[in-house]
Amino acid sequence: MLTSEDKIKSLNRIGIALTSTTKLAELFEMIVSECRSFTNADAGSLYTLEDGKLIFRVAQTESLEKRLGYKPPFKAFPIPLNKKSVAGYVALTGEIIHVDDCYELDPAKGPAVDRSFDQKMGYRSKSMLTVPMSDDKGTVIGVIQLINSMDEKGEIIPFPDDIVDLMLSIASQAAVALTNAKYLAEIKNLFAAFVRFSATAVDERSPHTAGHTRRVAGLSMRIAKAINEEQEGKFADIQFSDQELEELWFAAWLHDIGKIAVKEAVLEKNTRISKDRLCWIITRMQTIMDGLEIEALKNKNLDEEILDNEEINSKKEQIYSDMQFLDKLNKSGFLPDEDEARLKDIASRVYTDYEGEVKSLIDDFEFRNLVVKRGNLTDEEWKEMRSHVVKTRTIVQNIPFTAELANVSNIAARHHEMLNGTGYPDGLTQEHLPLQARLLAVADIFDALTASDRPYKKAIPLEKSIAILRDDVSRGRLDERIVNLLVDKKLYEGHKEDQAEYPWKIEVF
Repeated sequence: MLTSEDKIKSLNRIGIALTSTTKLAELFEMIVSECRSFTNADAGSLYTLEDGKLIFRVAQTESLEKRLGYKPPFKAFPIPLNKKSVAGYVALTGEIIHVDDCYELDPAKGPAVDRSFDQKMGYRSKSMLTVPMSDDKGTVIGVIQLINSMDEKGEIIPFPDDIVDLMLSIASQAAVALTNAKYLAEIKNLFAAFVRFSATAVDERSPHTAGHTRRVAGLSMRIAKAINEEQEGKFADIQFSDQELEELWFAAWLHDIGKIAVKEAVLEKNTRISKDRLCWIITRMQTIMDGLEIEALKNKNLDEEILDNEEINSKKEQIYSDMQFLDKLNKSGFLPDEDEARLKDIASRVYTDYEGEVKSLIDDFEFRNLVVKRGNLTDEEWKEMRSHVVKTRTIVQNIPFTAELANVSNIAARHHEMLNGTGYPDGLTQEHLPLQARLLAVADIFDALTASDRPYKKAIPLEKSIAILRDDVSRGRLDERIVNLLVDKKLYEGHKEDQAEYPWKIEVF
């Protein structure tokens, strides 16, 4: 028998315990466990009242678990909210039900016990104490039900009368803890949704990157979960905690958030120069041809036959050929040496505009863009594009994450770092790159290779994409273990349709 002092100490301990977690699933279990411990009850259950529904959340039966040798699996489910069940009656009325033998409850006069569980499991529910959990406004938000108080000999006894008021106090503390956890869960769910939609909005600035972040987040989580499932091999001793998985989820969704500060013209650039710029060059070439014909007519006293002059026709054919060359070059992803030489020759030419001013056929800006060796971004544009990582780090560092998510910015800002130090922005090497960042880098590269919506390239076939990843491994850029797991387990299958929802989203009541 607990003394008054013991009871006070127990109440204080329970109060402290109930504030030790804000995770609703853990809190549900803890409330029942602590109430059972305080009342020495063999069994206990918890129900929450949500939008006019009564949800059966937790079921614990110590003697049954010992007899079976395991805890039977349990999944929350709704039960009818009416006065026919004990839990429903307490939820609706806020009254306490405290009986020595729950089988003696008369269904004709009030609530009764459903004996199907006892019959199925060979159990006998007898003494019962069912109390409401009410919030600070007096609203019932749930019900705690305790079954079979046990004495020191392990015999079933009635729940002592003096324990009832104390259980109401515990239920009140539990209600406060649940309400706080509910609010925190709502905030967390709201923040996760905000992160997803913000990242999606940044992606959709350009149709060429729409969906990229979602796919990378989904693939990153697939890889991380696969690592956790490995029982042997190089990942056998690695297990991401829920906290580390959550950090990865946020980092994956935020890894490109810095692109919000990158010029749209750079994000959208799919040719070396714009169509307008190319048209200007073509117009200048046409001006040269017009000049050839005008000069020829002047020299021959307007003899129209001179228009068939082989020299002029040859020059015109060369100009037409150069026009076609520039159009093709503008769309190409690679500039061979011979094409670069031809481009320089064209750029060295001049023309006389209609005001008589001599100008370069291709100006400095156009030449800098056309002479790009690979892709379509100049060094300055690549610098701006790469700056998105630094901007990502700045943005994410200014998000007030809790201490348990403190590494989100480091993971998000290192998805372009390579193990051998050839990445950016800081040229970090493998000892400075956490596994989540290495994993994110593989997911990001794989999606970039296989994406069909990039402005500068077509989607690369799966086999070739895998070969590129393996080549990066051989050059010491990517983590071989992660690439092998991605390929061997075919984790990429279905990732493009993965919605990458927040895995810890909680259905709050």
